[in-house]
Amino acid sequence: MKKIIAILACGLTFASAALEENFKKSIKDMTDVEVEVEFKKELVSFPSMYFVIGKTKGGDIFPVIVSKEGEYFIGLSNVLKLSNVDTQMMQEALNQAQKEKEARDSKVLKELFSGFKESDFLYLKGASENLPTKIVVSDPDCPYCREHLKGIDQELKEANIKIIFAPIHEKEAFIKSQLIMSEAAKLKKDDTKGKVAILNKYFKDIALSNKELKTDYSQITRNTEKVFKSGVIKGVPFIYEE
Repeated sequence: MKKIIAILACGLTFASAALEENFKKSIKDMTDVEVEVEFKKELVSFPSMYFVIGKTKGGDIFPVIVSKEGEYFIGLSNVLKLSNVDTQMMQEALNQAQKEKEARDSKVLKELFSGFKESDFLYLKGASENLPTKIVVSDPDCPYCREHLKGIDQELKEANIKIIFAPIHEKEAFIKSQLIMSEAAKLKKDDTKGKVAILNKYFKDIALSNKELKTDYSQITRNTEKVFKSGVIKGVPFIYEE
């Protein structure tokens, strides 16, 4: 997606062929990213140009303006003076594309998380009954995940939390994740305070012992591969409400 955004900033020349095929081929040639045309409509302000919403295989959407003959495309900018009709059309199309993306993502996430065993999650019971449940994808060496953990007590007033580890850092992050799961498994299911204490123990820069460095973290590796293979989750922390 970053590669596509970079190209949109400078524009691109197409070979003469069908608009959609040129659009897809040029993106693929320049970024090695496969895209589809989610939406296209000719502009009132510039009859020789089309408003196009592209979509990557991962589900990301991006708006561009493409020449009618498929000769070039440009990213949207404030330089373009578009009519109110075009502006409204583009906004409505983007809103609809975003809603459809969210629906697709929600379906993928529901199937993804339902495919894990309960033992793959670290369960933190909320402060009261009948609370919704949030799933948090986390990494003990991620600074943003550590920041998220600081507010866990407040979050537990509003929801139960199920944490699944999918580290994006080095081997030590995988080991810490497994150590958390192993130590938490020795506690009672509803011992949220004890589990939070274990999280705080490992969500910091600590030196692991030689024995700890030999920990089997294959469970964490499998879960990590499964999480990111979905294509919807691209970083941590990631929060999903069941």
